[in-house]
Amino acid sequence: MTGERKIRCLLGMLGTDVHTKGIRTLAQLFRDNGIEVVYLGEHNTVDGMVNAVIQEDVDLVGISFSIATYLHYAKELIDTMNARGVGHVPVMVGGLVHPDDHEPLRKIGVSGIFGPGSTTSEILAFVHGVCLPPVQ
Repeated sequence: MTGERKIRCLLGMLGTDVHTKGIRTLAQLFRDNGIEVVYLGEHNTVDGMVNAVIQEDVDLVGISFSIATYLHYAKELIDTMNARGVGHVPVMVGGLVHPDDHEPLRKIGVSGIFGPGSTTSEILAFVHGVCLPPVQ
């Protein structure tokens, strides 16, 4: 990637969810593979996360959940991103997401959904697919 800007990914958790093992593992995977990580950790608000999306000029947002608030928070995040002019930044959701909720998440604008059983190669292929320009 000489001379090229690295992919920048914002990772965080919204609300009261505090199970951080998955998102910390993802942050390390990204760093090990040349992706710059802006790690917000847990207890974030939607407004705070969107402010960070704007200030940090990220290419991707990743949010993680171990409790069943992901539909509410993902919709609120994406709606706020759209309202603030950064709706073009893809959002990925990870954690304990029920398979029945994949389609509703996609309908509200979530670009990628990953959970237990997702492989590192699947996750990295997704990130590169949504963040890198196509090869000419």
